[in-house]
Amino acid sequence: MSDVPHVSETVALAQSLIKRRSLTPHDEGCQDLLVSYLSPLGFRTEIFCETGTINLLALHGSGRPFTLFLGHSDVVPPGDESAWKYPPFASVIAPDDSGRCMLWGRGAADMKSSDAAMTLALRDFVAVHPDHFGTVGLLITSNEEGDGAGGIKNVAAKLKTMNLVPDYCLVGEPSCNAVFGDTIKIGRRGSLTALITVHGVQGHVAYPERLVNPIHHMAALISALQEPLDHGNDVFPPTSFECTNLHAGTGAENVVPGSCTLMCNWRFNNMQSKDSIIAAVDCCIEKLKIKASIDYTLNGEPFLCPQKELCTKLQQAICTVCGQEAKLSTAGGTSDGRFIAPLGTQVLEFGPCATTIHQVNERVAIADLDKLKEIYRLLLLKLHA
Repeated sequence: MSDVPHVSETVALAQSLIKRRSLTPHDEGCQDLLVSYLSPLGFRTEIFCETGTINLLALHGSGRPFTLFLGHSDVVPPGDESAWKYPPFASVIAPDDSGRCMLWGRGAADMKSSDAAMTLALRDFVAVHPDHFGTVGLLITSNEEGDGAGGIKNVAAKLKTMNLVPDYCLVGEPSCNAVFGDTIKIGRRGSLTALITVHGVQGHVAYPERLVNPIHHMAALISALQEPLDHGNDVFPPTSFECTNLHAGTGAENVVPGSCTLMCNWRFNNMQSKDSIIAAVDCCIEKLKIKASIDYTLNGEPFLCPQKELCTKLQQAICTVCGQEAKLSTAGGTSDGRFIAPLGTQVLEFGPCATTIHQVNERVAIADLDKLKEIYRLLLLKLHA
């Protein structure tokens, strides 16, 4: 690793963040580090703490337009650390198999590099334009990868109460696919989770006439639920259904259990709703004559950002820095943008390539990080200078 080039300030800040083992919902000083870059420029900071979650809000200026960068300081667990090429919190810079210089570590792509780029873009913009139009700010939570308790959903409600609803929100989540700069997320599908318990009659396997096998019924239900609810539309992919956990059994090889429990999830587009999905499930259960109980959890509604000035100016900034037009997409999972969009805010997501997020050997190309900071800075310039 002696050939590693001199790192920029953006890369160095990302390295410092990655070295902090901020597993959800712990922040481990990441937000304090970001504040240290913004406070000297006169940013006003406020900390919202609730149920073990820490949220940092840093603002500069006043009035409208109000542009908010949104991110998170927490990361998912690294898993088997011995499987990593480099220790997941060592924040090593080294080439990948293609020879490209990469920053390795948990959170490198999701999303501490974006946290660094957003923070330094804000600092650099305000340093040159201290009397800029409107308000610019940064909102970071320590609980995005977990259950979100005390996180951005709560802060969004506070922003509304404080009359601090952003006009524009850019989420720094990794958005790109094949190459940096190729994709902007203009919306996300909704997420609905269900815990379905199919009830049967426990009994000895040798007497099938005396039992009702809930595993067989669950298998039929899963097959029925895999039938497409829709085929998507011009802006959203089809609604998807996936099983995430299945449990049944008494521990004995000759006993049919009395129940079988499934955890599953729908990622649904704007053609569906919680109620329409529940109605479809109820219909399947009725047709199959299954006895079941279900608990639903709505994790987020679908949202779509109108293609107005935020989208146009972000595409322009990406084209200036990367020399290409970013495609607009709604694919992927949910993000905390789903809590800001209902405020009436234009919400987009743009960050580094997402190919290694949550994986062993998560990494990001260091050449992309200064480009990311420059895109964020140019966007601020277009909106506030």
